[in-house]
Amino acid sequence: MATTIDAPNKIIDLDASITDLVAFHDFLRDWEDSAEAIIYPVTHTWKRLELGGGAFIAQMDLTNGWRLRFAQAGDYQIIGNLNGDIIRASGVFIERKTSAAYTTTVVGSGGAVVPPTTTEIANKIRQELTTELLAILQTQTKIDATF
Repeated sequence: MATTIDAPNKIIDLDASITDLVAFHDFLRDWEDSAEAIIYPVTHTWKRLELGGGAFIAQMDLTNGWRLRFAQAGDYQIIGNLNGDIIRASGVFIERKTSAAYTTTVVGSGGAVVPPTTTEIANKIRQELTTELLAILQTQTKIDATF
């Protein structure tokens, strides 16, 4: 996938589908670290929730006015949890496939790791959300106690 950055207009030009969100994230972070990009705001936020067993959920959100544009007419896919504005163009058709998790296979002395089940993923998400909500409630309680 060839990706070019029109930084003054905050446009990320693509000529192919986004099939690997992690690689796309890494590309954008590398560009942000370049001398050219130093004067521009970051392109996106990134969150990765570890689910165990090599699986994780990734979320990428374009920020600061950055938008995607597909350079040529055609059919494209965005695979992964990517939120952001896409510049509409004639003849460009985009299919979005969000995903619950990416899995990686770790090979070592014990062999390949078995990916988690959907129930395990749901339980891990529930656990992480509960922890985060409890932290928010504790912060709110401390704020309320000061008044």
